[in-house]
Amino acid sequence: MPITELNHYLLVAKNLERTKKFYQQVLGLQLASERPHFGFPGYWLKAGGNICVHLASQAPNRIRDQFLLKKHPKGTAGSGSVDHIAFLAQDPIEVRNRIQKNKVEMHFRSFPDAKLFQIFLKDPDDVTIELNFLGEVIDPAAWAGKGSASAVTLSKSRGKRTAAARQN
Repeated sequence: MPITELNHYLLVAKNLERTKKFYQQVLGLQLASERPHFGFPGYWLKAGGNICVHLASQAPNRIRDQFLLKKHPKGTAGSGSVDHIAFLAQDPIEVRNRIQKNKVEMHFRSFPDAKLFQIFLKDPDDVTIELNFLGEVIDPAAWAGKGSASAVTLSKSRGKRTAAARQN
């Protein structure tokens, strides 16, 4: 089975620093230092050495909105404060085939420096689902033209877009 476990959840905070302080001080979570620069501000928090909570600001951000498939200013429709559910997964080609078979739009991105490949899609209730393929380096060009998807490759060291494509 491609889905192996729940990985984390992301909270979109009205006040990012206040929310981080709550999770650290009230719940005792530790700040994780290994968060890549995703193109928007946020934090990863750990419990027992495992990252379990991601935080992002509610402030408008084009990159966040593109990859999390929604906008978060007041009036947002959809899942509310809990932005998405993330799973660790295996066999990205099998997963992509299943997504395409069901005619669901998806976006994917690759972080070659971090050996992380991600697929984003929405469930029928507008909840964003993030699938993380740890240790995977995917060539976005190999996926081009094979269904509805957009891709971006981000460099951990530069923290910016290095390539983008949109296929229909």
